[in-house]
Amino acid sequence: MRLKLNEGWRFSLDGVHFVEVKLPHEVLWENVKEKVKHVVYEKKLDLRGYEKKRILLHFHGVDYIARIFVNDSEVFQHEGGYDDFKVDITRQLKFNGNDVVKVLVSDVDLSERSDVVAGKQDWYGNACGIIQQVELWIVDEVHVDSMKAFPRKDLKSVDCEVRFSDGTCHEFEVFLLDPFGKEVLREKIKQSRFTLQLENALTWDLSHPYLYKFIVEFNDERIETRFGFRYIETRDDKILLNGEPVYIFGALDQNFYADTHYTLPDRERLLDEMLKAKEMGLNLLRYHVKIPDQDYLEVADELGILVWMDLPYARQLDEKGRNYLEKLLENVLNRYANHPSFVMLSLINETWGVDLTENATEETKEWIRKFYEKAKTLDSTRLYVDNSACPWNYHVVSDVDDYHFYNAFPYHNEQWKKRIQDFATGEYKTFFEPPNRKLPKIVSEFGVWGLSDPKAWLGEWSKFPISVMGNTFEGSEPVRAIEKMVEFHNIDDLIYQAQLHQFLGLKYQAEVMRLYPSISGYVITEFSDIAWEANGLLDYNRSPKSFHHLMKTINQPIVCIIPNHRSLLLEGQMYEAEVYLANNTSKKFEATLIVRTERKVLKQTRVEIKPWSVEKITDVKAQLEPNAQNVFVELFEGERLLSRNFYPIMVLRENKRALDIVWVNKENFSDEELLCMREDEKIYGMLDFSGDWLSAITIFNTKRQLNIAALLWDLGQLATANLLVPKTFGPISSQNSLISKIIGWGYAVASLLYVREGKEGERILTTLKECEVSKRLIEEIV
Repeated sequence: MRLKLNEGWRFSLDGVHFVEVKLPHEVLWENVKEKVKHVVYEKKLDLRGYEKKRILLHFHGVDYIARIFVNDSEVFQHEGGYDDFKVDITRQLKFNGNDVVKVLVSDVDLSERSDVVAGKQDWYGNACGIIQQVELWIVDEVHVDSMKAFPRKDLKSVDCEVRFSDGTCHEFEVFLLDPFGKEVLREKIKQSRFTLQLENALTWDLSHPYLYKFIVEFNDERIETRFGFRYIETRDDKILLNGEPVYIFGALDQNFYADTHYTLPDRERLLDEMLKAKEMGLNLLRYHVKIPDQDYLEVADELGILVWMDLPYARQLDEKGRNYLEKLLENVLNRYANHPSFVMLSLINETWGVDLTENATEETKEWIRKFYEKAKTLDSTRLYVDNSACPWNYHVVSDVDDYHFYNAFPYHNEQWKKRIQDFATGEYKTFFEPPNRKLPKIVSEFGVWGLSDPKAWLGEWSKFPISVMGNTFEGSEPVRAIEKMVEFHNIDDLIYQAQLHQFLGLKYQAEVMRLYPSISGYVITEFSDIAWEANGLLDYNRSPKSFHHLMKTINQPIVCIIPNHRSLLLEGQMYEAEVYLANNTSKKFEATLIVRTERKVLKQTRVEIKPWSVEKITDVKAQLEPNAQNVFVELFEGERLLSRNFYPIMVLRENKRALDIVWVNKENFSDEELLCMREDEKIYGMLDFSGDWLSAITIFNTKRQLNIAALLWDLGQLATANLLVPKTFGPISSQNSLISKIIGWGYAVASLLYVREGKEGERILTTLKECEVSKRLIEEIV
């Protein structure tokens, strides 16, 4: 009998005053570290009638040091917050109905201990407690300790392993139930490793996540687990699921919560957020530098979502930390062996804890190589990444060539295009030594920010300043930042525009990647906001942002793309575009392509679509109606809509109004109130206005009838590297600043278009390029 033991625990900070809690549970160590040495959990067990059984506690995760007591006798001590472990408590039990389990949990100050494997607790708050669930095992002296099922590539054979507590083989009965509960196989076995075969098995995939039950009966106990017939592999530049290429539409999931912080709230909320992932067209979640709860993988199994895990890190990985990671690797592969959703694992992220830059030692590279080889030996049915890399660090050996890129939209669109082109063609260095085979390429982190609505904030997170790698930035609390932003701009309009900026940035950057067949997918940073980090597709409460319903236009397997779309046209100018089609499916078909505005068809043509291809399919040259808002690109198979994409458009009319425009550059500008500076100049000693990761959000203060999406889409073509800022670096008025560039939560604000009222009328200061489009744009905005 194996029972969940999550209810009815008592928790105390001082060992005297207790409250009842439910597991998983944690307390922020920052709130208690000065007051107590450890926190206390207690649970009374009534085990009368089980005197002849063995009693074990199975802890799925305790952070960071756990001391286990039974009836005041210490029975076990464990260090490490991420691996599960079992404790035999049989000898310490009295079986009188009043046995008491006590768990003392202590932690360390991560700002002082860079060697501790703690993942991003040093960014978002150090968790302490029984952070994952606990099980009570009531079993015989000899019992089944673990059971694993590894489907083979033929998708009908399953390599199984059943291990017993005494390490020897025993006869048992094994049988399979199909996804509908029907028994389809039963055999008697007397060996630890064996192979089962099932003809016509239903496979687990993204559309039909069929799960089988693998059941073992031994003595009087029946133990079961679930698995799926699925096989993941790579072939050249593709990732194959069950032999078919799959394009990765992923999001990075840090899995922190506004109310429960480091622990999973409940299965229902998890189900809700994963359904939202599927609504947005996502098929993978990259579980970031943390080990998931069992429920996380179970829900992913049931819904058909792929999971890519990262092992957690220490800022300085010493020999003890390396040993723990190697032990954790084995622990995770054993613990989650049967989950078909779990397809990939990164051993290191962005060289955190080890040096994998050009300065890397041969010893470090050899350790990474052996770590990777160990993973492949332990479980060859999954894909492994040695170091999920970013600029200035590299892979040693990996199943996937993945890399992280961040560029500000729309200001650094050209840099983004160049980086992606170099990555796709192999010009960008990602390995120390070129791999000896072709690998799938994945942009495994990219994204832009979009702020969340403060009216819906929960918890206390908004009152805490940014803390990164042990460094805290005072005055960076979102709640203080938003107070300043209210003075700067209408808050509802600000949040709407910030989220529009995020959507258009994701759309642009994803489409650039889709133009390269050698890129097999991407992972958006990130699935949900986390504390001050506002780049989530959902906010920190897991509520959708305003563009939620549009995300499928980005994450659709077949998509039409206009890579040279210009959103701002001068009146009378022809709209010219090239239309490409990216087909990331095995489907071959003929279809009708329609390019149109809201009222006018610009082009209609028949096209032949090849599987897994990216091709230019037509040119468009047409006159747009003056009030057009969007150009739509649609693909129909018969009457069925296969794909729809859209691009904002705006026709800039000529305005005879005379404007006093000063075209500002850093060399010739002098002003009493404002300073012209370059976006890469440091402000406050550490930040700049480039906004590549701590994103730069663009806000327009203009008439609402203007198509702000169109203004934003082409702004990168008109912006220079120069910005206007107050000489005091204080607040700026959105009444005067009509195009503003905001860093993060308003930590710094600059202007691209500033209007000053004077005795002689309006004077317009702008750092935009001096050209006819800029002039017409200014006329429309002012």
